[in-house]
Amino acid sequence: MPKKKTGSFLPDFVDMQRQSFLNFLEKGIVEEFAKRNPITNVHKNIEIFFYPEYYRLTKPSYTIQQAVFYQKSYISKLYIPVQYTDRNKKRILLKWMLVAQLPLMTKRGHFVLNGSARVIVNQLVRSPGIYFRENYYEIYGNLWNPKPNAVAKRFYADIICLKGTWLRIEIDKDYCMWVRLKKGPKIPLLWFLIGMGLNEKMIFQSVISPNFLLKSFQKDTKNLRNYTRVPSSAFSLHEPLHSASERKGAQQKNVKAQKTYLYVKNPPEAWNEIAKLLNLKKGNIKTITKKTNIAVIGKKNNKKKETLEFGRKWFFKKFMNPRTYDLSKQGRLSINQKLSLNLSPQQTTLTAQDLLSATDYLMKVEKGLYEIDDIDHLKNRRVRCSGDLIQVQFGIGLMRLEKAIRYKLNNDKNFFKNVISTYNKESAIPKKTNKYLSESHGSATKKNLSLHSFGIKRSENKDLKYNQKNDLNLKFLALNSIIQPKFVNGALKEFFGTHPLSQFMDQINPLSEMTHKRRLSSLGPGGVSRDTATLAVRGIHSSHYGRICPIETPEGKNTGLVNSLTTYARVNNKGFIETPFYSLYKGQVQKNSGRIYLSAEKEEFFKIATPDLNISNINFLPKQKIPVRIGKDFIPTFRRYVSFIGISPVQMISIATALIPFLEHDDANRALMGSNMQRQAVPLVRSQRPFIGTGLEARSVSDSGHALVTAKSGYIFYVSASKILLYTN
Repeated sequence: MPKKKTGSFLPDFVDMQRQSFLNFLEKGIVEEFAKRNPITNVHKNIEIFFYPEYYRLTKPSYTIQQAVFYQKSYISKLYIPVQYTDRNKKRILLKWMLVAQLPLMTKRGHFVLNGSARVIVNQLVRSPGIYFRENYYEIYGNLWNPKPNAVAKRFYADIICLKGTWLRIEIDKDYCMWVRLKKGPKIPLLWFLIGMGLNEKMIFQSVISPNFLLKSFQKDTKNLRNYTRVPSSAFSLHEPLHSASERKGAQQKNVKAQKTYLYVKNPPEAWNEIAKLLNLKKGNIKTITKKTNIAVIGKKNNKKKETLEFGRKWFFKKFMNPRTYDLSKQGRLSINQKLSLNLSPQQTTLTAQDLLSATDYLMKVEKGLYEIDDIDHLKNRRVRCSGDLIQVQFGIGLMRLEKAIRYKLNNDKNFFKNVISTYNKESAIPKKTNKYLSESHGSATKKNLSLHSFGIKRSENKDLKYNQKNDLNLKFLALNSIIQPKFVNGALKEFFGTHPLSQFMDQINPLSEMTHKRRLSSLGPGGVSRDTATLAVRGIHSSHYGRICPIETPEGKNTGLVNSLTTYARVNNKGFIETPFYSLYKGQVQKNSGRIYLSAEKEEFFKIATPDLNISNINFLPKQKIPVRIGKDFIPTFRRYVSFIGISPVQMISIATALIPFLEHDDANRALMGSNMQRQAVPLVRSQRPFIGTGLEARSVSDSGHALVTAKSGYIFYVSASKILLYTN
C-alpha cells in the first residue's frame, strides 16, 4: 500500500515581514504622496505636483555584508519626478528630485542601520470602527458606607479612527446621552448632532427613544434652579479678564460689552479674588453645597455669525477634514456593516448619518435589542506590520515637507532673490550650456527628462533667449532648495532609532531571530499600557485558535501582551490574521481542492473539526459523533454537519512550541518556560541533529537565513571547504 501523506507544506516563516514591506513599496508610497498632491501657495498661482507612480530607487551604496562590516546603513535613495507650475508666467518645469534615503529590508526580513540589524515588531491594535460596550456606575446612599447601595449597568459606543480624535457616545446613570472626546468636557449629544448639520425633526424621527436626548437638559435645569445669577461684563470666551478701569474706558467709547452670568458652586478663596477683579460685591457670589467646585458661564453673544463660523470650523477640523481625521477604508467598511449603512469606502471621515445611526443603535443596545461587542475577539483587532508602521512615519515626514514648501511659497518673499544672488555668486550652472536638468544618480539617470518633458521642442530651443535660459536654471535651483530630503529622512531616523517597536534583532540563535520577526505586541503607540492592561486583554480567547499561540508568551509584566504567530497563520491585506482549513463535503475531506484561509470573523459561523481525527484512506471522517468547535463552544456532532477541518495539529502553536517533543503530555506553564528558554540556547560549533525531533528543525533553520540555501533543488554530491557541488535534475 502507498504511504499515507499526513503532513502539509509549511508556509515561509518570514514571508509576513517581506510581504508587508513590499506592499509599502508598491502601494504605501503612492498613497502617502496622493494625500499631499498638489501643494499650492495662497494665491493658487504656483503649484508643486509629485508623480509617485514613477518613483525610482537607486542601488544601495553598500551590500548587506559591507554595511555590517563598515557599520553603515543598507539604504537606497528615493527619486520622484516633480512638476513645478507657474501660472503667472505660464511655465511648467519637470525634474527628478531626491525625496528620502529609504532603509531597505533584507531578504531575511530585517533592516541594517549603522551596522546593526533591526527588526520592526508587528503591533496588534484595535481595528478602526465602532464598538458598543457596557459600563457600571456605583450608586452610594451614604458617603461613609464603603459599599455601594446599587450598581447601574449602562452602555457606550466608541468610534475608533486610524488618525484623529477618538469619540465616545455614552449613556450615564440618569439615562442622559453625552458625547465625550479625549480632551475637553462632555457635550450633550443633541447639540453635537445639530452641530453636525442635522435638525431636531430629523433626529427625533430617526431614533427609538428621543427622550434620552432631552434628559441631559432637564438634569442641567434642575441643578441650576438654586443658583445665584451674577451679571458681569468681564467674562468672555476669547478675551482675558479685564480690570474695572479697562471696562470703564470701553463704556466711554460706546462699545457694547458682552453680557454674561456667573454660576458658582462652593467658591474657594480664589473666587473672592475674581470678585475683586470683576468689581463685584461679596454678596453677589453665593455658595451652593455640592461635591465639586464648578463655574458655568452662560453667554449672550451679539456676534452670532462669528460664533457659528467658529463652531463650523471646529467640527470640520475635528471630524470632517481628511487631513486630520481618517477612519481608513477598513474602518468605513466596519461601520457600514455594523450600522447597516451603504456609504462609499472612499468616505473615510465621520458623517452625520454615522452619528445618528450610532445613537439609534446604542439606544437599542440599552433596551436589549442588540448585543455588545467583544473587543478581545480577533475580528476586532488588526495587525500593523512593519510596512504599515513605516508608511505612517513616511506620511509624517511628507507632512513636514509640505509645511516647509507652503511656508517658502507663501511667506518667504525674498526666496527667489536669495536664489538669484547665490546663482550669480557661485555660477552654479554654466552660462552657455543646454543642460536644463541636474544629473540624477543610479537608476534615476535612465529616466533623465528631456526638453520634451515640459513642452519645449528642439526647434524652439534655438529660439530661447539667454535671459529665458537663465530664468529656467534659476527655477531649477529654487526647486532644489524647496524640496529637501531632510524632512522625510528625519522622520524615518526618529522611527528606526527611538520607536519602541523598532528593536535590535535577537541573534542568539536562528530560532530567536525568527521568533522575533513573528512576534505580535499589543504595546507601543496606539496600543495598551503594560501597567493598565487588564486580565481580559492578556487572556486566551477562543478566536486565537490557529492564529496566536496560547503557550509562548513572556513571564512578568508583558504576559499576554507580547504573543507569537502560529506556524500556519498569515496576515491578510486588511491586517486580520487568517488560518488554513480543508473543506468537507458530506464527511469527506477535500484535500485536493487546496487550503481555505479563514479570518476570525468568518470562522465563528462554521462547525470546525480538530485536525487530529482518524481519517480513512479515501479521506472520510469517522461515522460516530466527533467533537467540533463553533464559536466559543465545543459540541459533538455527525460528520455530515461539519464544514471544515484543521490541516495539522501543529497549526495552533508557534514555531518554538512546536519544537518541543510530546508537548501534549507537558504542563502548560512548563511548556511556556521551555519555548522561551530554547531562544536562549547558544549554538554549537558543530551543529548536530536532535535525538528526538518534531520535523520543524530543518525548516526553521532554512527560513531563518542562517543556513546556505540553493536556488534550485537537487542532490549534493561534493562538499569541501571552498565549494559545494549540486546535481540538479
